Amino acid sequence: MMVKVLFFANSQGKFYALFLVIFAVLFSTADISSGYIKNIGGQVRNRGSLIFSRSIALSVFTVLTMAGAFLFQAAANCIVFGKLEWGNAKAILSYFVAELALHYALVLICMAIAIILKNNVISMGIAVCLTMNVMTIVYGVVNSAIQKIGIQNFQIYKYTITGKLSLLPMNPSGNECLAAFGVAMVFIVIMISASSVVFQKRDI
Repeated sequence: MMVKVLFFANSQGKFYALFLVIFAVLFSTADISSGYIKNIGGQVRNRGSLIFSRSIALSVFTVLTMAGAFLFQAAANCIVFGKLEWGNAKAILSYFVAELALHYALVLICMAIAIILKNNVISMGIAVCLTMNVMTIVYGVVNSAIQKIGIQNFQIYKYTITGKLSLLPMNPSGNECLAAFGVAMVFIVIMISASSVVFQKRDI
């Protein structure tokens, strides 16, 4: 069995996403819940920059987690089946980068939720729901509302992170990878910007 098949199955099942979003919520509110933010917050000119530093730390964690999971599966595949099939290297790389961007965007969405709500329990619940395809209910309601105003054949999940995570095929075309990467970049910019604005204006 190819390593890519196992990686695809776990990505589609939101297995990696679940661990990433839980860590994102805990990490994003750790300094707030511990009170450390009161010390560091007064030592920086722009508190919004603290959000940027968190996003960098989360990017490193996401890369290490995804890469580690991929290599671990490769090692396990070799041990269990006695051989290792990588498949097409270019196809694997393009799929991995697209999945990495989408998972990172999902992590930043959960970071933004945790920072805005300042409640670990609620934020964790929302984060877990995002990985459990609960949003498909919301997407269905939005699609129905849009169709009622006269716009046909519009599917909002095609332009969301959780939708792209579920729809991205194992052998995506160049356009599909670019579309996934583009959606991820839009959400990354929006989430970092929104979190920075909220954090800058909030009393600590």
